[in-house]
Amino acid sequence: MTSPLLAVEDLTITTRRGRTLVDGVSFELARGSRTGLIGESGSGKSLTALAILGLLPDNLHASGAITLDGRALTSMDDRALCAVRGNDVSMVFQEPMTALNPVMRVGNQVAEALVRHRGTPRGEALDMAAELLGRVGVDEPGRRVRSFPHEMSGGQRQRVMIAMAIACGPDLVIADEPTTALDVTVQAKVLDMLSEQVRAASTALLLITHDLPLVSGATDDVLVLREGRLVERGPTRRVFAEPTNPHTRTLVEAVPPLSRPSAATGERPEPATRPPMVALESVRREFRLPRTRPLGPRDSLVAVDDISFRIGSGETYGLVGESGSGKTTVARMLMGLDTPTSGRITWHGLGDADPRAAVQMVFQDPMGSLDPRMRILDVVAEPLRALGIQGDQRARVEELLDAVHLPRDATTKYPHEFSGGERQRIAIARALAPHPKVLVADEPVSALDMSVRERTLTLLGELREEFGLTMLFISHDLSVVHEVCDRVGVLHHGRLVEEGPADAVLRTPSEAYTRTLVEAIPRLS
Repeated sequence: MTSPLLAVEDLTITTRRGRTLVDGVSFELARGSRTGLIGESGSGKSLTALAILGLLPDNLHASGAITLDGRALTSMDDRALCAVRGNDVSMVFQEPMTALNPVMRVGNQVAEALVRHRGTPRGEALDMAAELLGRVGVDEPGRRVRSFPHEMSGGQRQRVMIAMAIACGPDLVIADEPTTALDVTVQAKVLDMLSEQVRAASTALLLITHDLPLVSGATDDVLVLREGRLVERGPTRRVFAEPTNPHTRTLVEAVPPLSRPSAATGERPEPATRPPMVALESVRREFRLPRTRPLGPRDSLVAVDDISFRIGSGETYGLVGESGSGKTTVARMLMGLDTPTSGRITWHGLGDADPRAAVQMVFQDPMGSLDPRMRILDVVAEPLRALGIQGDQRARVEELLDAVHLPRDATTKYPHEFSGGERQRIAIARALAPHPKVLVADEPVSALDMSVRERTLTLLGELREEFGLTMLFISHDLSVVHEVCDRVGVLHHGRLVEEGPADAVLRTPSEAYTRTLVEAIPRLS
């Protein structure tokens, strides 16, 4: 019988105070296998990956045995593990902008593994780095090796991470939420690259994600974690079709209808015609780029190109499109953070309300938008102080915490003491503090697991009804947009190429670009 490439036996991870975070997890990976590791936030997925690489923080202790091709990783010192990381085992992290060195050109970052582990001369390693970037689909790789991370899009940065991960031909690639922040078309390409590496080099892939449709199409086997315990395992198709554990069934049931192969095809009722809250008329936003040489011509970038649409009062309007299509630029102009180069944005439903209070925003990453040094009482009350809104601020904060289903004693805690879903609820409470009429939600659930995402979307729906909110919902996840939006607009290179009722546009798109987006939606097999 062939011995496994990776064997994890009775892995247990505890804190210094004795709290168990991962409890007796055991599994094996064979060469060339593709395995998914799924579970809610806090279930122990990322901790398991970090334990394999010996990267757990100092305040956590791991016990059990982890062997790679017969070598005991748990008994290696830091020096020995450094020789393994990037060479025999590599990792693709969720957020490449955090994982990449911001002051180091990407070519040098890809070449570093070749220089360190293979002794490749620096010049030759840079040539190989350009070749690797070309293999993973980066345009103009010979030029891109000289770019810094901030000069590349999210999808390009993630491809750089993959090039770094496969540079030395590792036996095992661990991909931790590698496509969370990417649109559906780039997502599909990234997973195809990882699968190709598995096939070409008999590399084992451990894919960690909260996205079940993604796992369904990219893996052969799946492991399900809950509260640090392995509750189900088996072939991916069988586990998702006939889950035996109640927790797995809950995760599968949380998959949006558009990501299910057997979803009903009947159309939803036509959205009711509503009086307009805001209208965009022939809006264009053009950015002047720096001169490429002294006294030379200045090029421009058209981010939004002559778009017109209306959002009805009390309506949820979805805005979809690939990265760089202009979605966030539209949101910034609606928020008053940017001004159209030409065209007009007209508010019809704000009345005498202060626009700074009447239009609020919920961001994609709540940990990045919440001040880590402020208690939740001050976080939620911050808009009230900034806008000079009088009244009992504590009472208003407690009222909002009730509305987003958080305990009132949360006021004394800090953001890091909450889960990702809870932090997003805090961000929603903060946005609601000044009694807004319009909520702009920019990728508000992309980083959340399926069940937490479902609860957050349900909450937004409840708040919309309770407070009579109008919403602009921006997302790359078309399944979510279909679930929560009345109407949807599709942006492509800054132009609005299709618009209509969400069910009609996303089930029977009329434009080729929209069909490409819909066809790229991951679906449960």
